[in-house]
Amino acid sequence: MNEFVFNQENQPDQEEVDLLDYWRTVVKHKRSIAGLSLVSGALAILVVFNMTPVYRSTATIMIQTERPKMLSVDDMYNAQQGSLTDFYQTQSEILKSRGIAEKVARKLDLVHNPVMDPRQQKQPFWKKWFGSAQSPPSDDQVLKNVVAELRSGLNIELVRNSQIIKISFDSVDRKLAAVVPNAFADAYIDNDLEARVQMTQKANAWLTERMVGLRQKLEESEQALQAYREQANIVDTKGIALNGAGKQLDQISVDLIASRQRLAEAETAYSQVRGLQGEPLSAYEAVPAVLKNVLFQQAKESESRAEQKVAELSQRYGNLHPKMIAAQSDLKSAKENLGRQINAVVGAIQNEYEMAKANEIAAERAQGQVRSDIQNISKKEFQLNVLQRDVDSNRQIYDLFMNRAKETNIGANLQSTIARVVDSAIVSDAPYKPKKGLIVLLAVVVGLFLGTLLAFLLEYLDNTVKDGEDVENKLGLNMLGAVGILDGQEPARAFIEEPNSGFSESIRSIRTSVILSALDAPHKVVMVTSSAPQEGKSTICMNLAFSLGQMKKVLLIDADLRRPSLGKLLSDDASAPGLLDYLAGNAEIADCIHETIEPNVSLIPSGRVMTNPLELLSSRRFGELIEKLGEMFEMVVIDCPPVAAVSDALVLSRHANAVIYVVKADETPYQLALSGIKRLREINAPLLGVVLNQVDLRKSEQYGAYRYGYAAA
Repeated sequence: MNEFVFNQENQPDQEEVDLLDYWRTVVKHKRSIAGLSLVSGALAILVVFNMTPVYRSTATIMIQTERPKMLSVDDMYNAQQGSLTDFYQTQSEILKSRGIAEKVARKLDLVHNPVMDPRQQKQPFWKKWFGSAQSPPSDDQVLKNVVAELRSGLNIELVRNSQIIKISFDSVDRKLAAVVPNAFADAYIDNDLEARVQMTQKANAWLTERMVGLRQKLEESEQALQAYREQANIVDTKGIALNGAGKQLDQISVDLIASRQRLAEAETAYSQVRGLQGEPLSAYEAVPAVLKNVLFQQAKESESRAEQKVAELSQRYGNLHPKMIAAQSDLKSAKENLGRQINAVVGAIQNEYEMAKANEIAAERAQGQVRSDIQNISKKEFQLNVLQRDVDSNRQIYDLFMNRAKETNIGANLQSTIARVVDSAIVSDAPYKPKKGLIVLLAVVVGLFLGTLLAFLLEYLDNTVKDGEDVENKLGLNMLGAVGILDGQEPARAFIEEPNSGFSESIRSIRTSVILSALDAPHKVVMVTSSAPQEGKSTICMNLAFSLGQMKKVLLIDADLRRPSLGKLLSDDASAPGLLDYLAGNAEIADCIHETIEPNVSLIPSGRVMTNPLELLSSRRFGELIEKLGEMFEMVVIDCPPVAAVSDALVLSRHANAVIYVVKADETPYQLALSGIKRLREINAPLLGVVLNQVDLRKSEQYGAYRYGYAAA
């Protein structure tokens, strides 16, 4: 039996074949692909040449990061400044703000600019015809629209690893596209200067107001500190310090924390155990404290081994067997031991909880006693530290405000710009968009891609068997040959009447494949079948028998008992006895064998029609008939019913030495053919290969496929 075997060593060759298949698919649909690409390009040309050109101009500014220190809210609270990246990003967002855009619109008087003012623009014809009459928009409404258009056409680009910001603007007016970026740069610098002047003025007023209160507060805190020192008779602040009692308190606090931690752990385990009161002992096995106990783990392992032993012995012995009784006894002892260990662990958990609770109470009492001893000592130090912190804090705030006030006064006279213009925007000579050539090229490429994708989709949806590669790759069998489409010829006698035709040459190629496949042990019984009716299996079977008859004495059997055709095509007597007559015991072998137009080819027709021919084909009499015919003829060719329709072919394949599977090209789905082949393989039928029938050889030549045969001159 020939089977398709995937050879990993041949994988590169397979890849080359796949690339060739892809090329054939493209060539096959080349006109559709080219047409779709041309249509896409033509539509792109119509669209891009009707688009209004847009111009872009760019102004470049450099952000100044080194600026004089000025008082701000962040400075007052010593907040950490963000990274330079965040700073530049913030400045770019300020450039995009509505306030800057509104200043630019007012400065350039864009409200009355013909490009930006909708009142000066022509209305589309459809609005004139179908639109309702509306009053013209006001200057405020136009200003809002202009600001929105400015912000939408503005493009702010941060140059990486630099202090450069590029300001670009897109417009249908090339002059306006150059004026707007320069106006944005100027408005951004002016806006920053105004904001800093206002901030400086506010800071000066606020600092002046706060300095008076801070100075008074500092003096009051210093007087309170000095008065307390005199009252408590404190000479050196370091004299009030914790003595040995303080260290003892620290140690007791550490012990108390440890006691509380142990109590929490013991209380958790105790709560879990107490919650399981009244439950069976097996419920305690899920408690973590029980699971961690070593004795419990050992008892659990003993119980598991005893259960495993009982399970093993129960498969071999009954419950009354001595070994089984002993194992059951061991299991019972293990369970009792496990229960005792659980009870012991539960008791230990309760005792540990009580002990931890007592330790915590003792630690709390000791801590309270020591704390009472040192409380009087620490009161004076605490009060002194509070007063000292007030003095230090007030002095720091006062010094900070004093320094900031001086810096603010200096900064008010040293105003510098946040940015400077590096390159001003100039009028662009060529439009920025649309890129007409690029758009057309992309449209053509997209058309090619979509056309190719559509071609591959059509090929993918075509699930028929088309050529020898499909036979090997999809069906997993060798192809014995391919038979072309007959043009105006009678298929039953084409091999006899047209011996030099391409059809006849294809039949000879199939004959050669059949003979060469078994040189040492020639095939005695050859069966021909297909997946479904109308695939041409009877035509292939008849003409193959005629071609074999030129070399051997051949018998052709019409075993398609449900739809017989060979008798009608090759015999003049339609009522002549045949296969069914012999199997039913109504005729002898000699009466059922008839001559044909080929001297070396005889025929056994189907005979009279019966209701259930499968029972006769499955009988011992049919097997004996095949053995007798094998002795009488050199080769027996059997025309069988389709595999997918009935089970006759599966029964007949038991008596065959070779099975030829006929598949109609470009029509039979490969899933259907594969299903029939699978059924034959399941019963170990001797599959020889596939004959691809009704192949359009001219189409194969057009798409680059190799020819399967040739016509004699």
